Amino acid sequence: MERSAMDRRRLLRLGALLPGVAALMAAPAAVSPGEGCEPTRSDNDGPFYLPGAPRRSKIAGPEEPGERLQIRGTVMAGDCRTPLAGALLDVWQADASGRYHGRGEDFRLRGQLMTNARGEYEFETIRPGQYDMGGGRRPAHIHFTVSSPEYQPLTTQLYFAGDPNLGKDDPCGRGCDSDDPRRIIRPEREGSGPGTGRFDIILRRSRA
Repeated sequence: MERSAMDRRRLLRLGALLPGVAALMAAPAAVSPGEGCEPTRSDNDGPFYLPGAPRRSKIAGPEEPGERLQIRGTVMAGDCRTPLAGALLDVWQADASGRYHGRGEDFRLRGQLMTNARGEYEFETIRPGQYDMGGGRRPAHIHFTVSSPEYQPLTTQLYFAGDPNLGKDDPCGRGCDSDDPRRIIRPEREGSGPGTGRFDIILRRSRA
């Protein structure tokens, strides 16, 4: 038996005993240098962005209906290796029925957060719903703007694997590129906990 297979069996046994190990094994790996390393593709910001959202890591409050999710990742420089501490993420999304909300509802399903010293971020939310647009139906998505000193600001969207409206069936078309595999996540669930998805973000350095 090959050593790698034996090691994986040991890890699986350990995962059954230690909470969180199996989830870590199931999470997609971060982008590695030399393996198609490129900046995260931009996306349409849509008509629903609002400035001034509060700083918080719980984008969806405890009473928000919907499938609970944790989204985590690392914001990195263009080498896909250097973490960017203190990068600012502004996040907004629709609710489970596909509706957006605003200032009058305490910026419901909106928030800002910063990466830690290792360039990592994490927030709690719910899976957004789809909504009709221009005779079609937009796939479920979460909006991000990301900024860091000396790097170009990025506006993008995160999508979910298995959504039937990704790509050619997305009425947003090539302005959104919702079939971009680097921006599609497949959240994994451990027991009764929330699904966890990983979305690493690569920023392009500003021109001198």
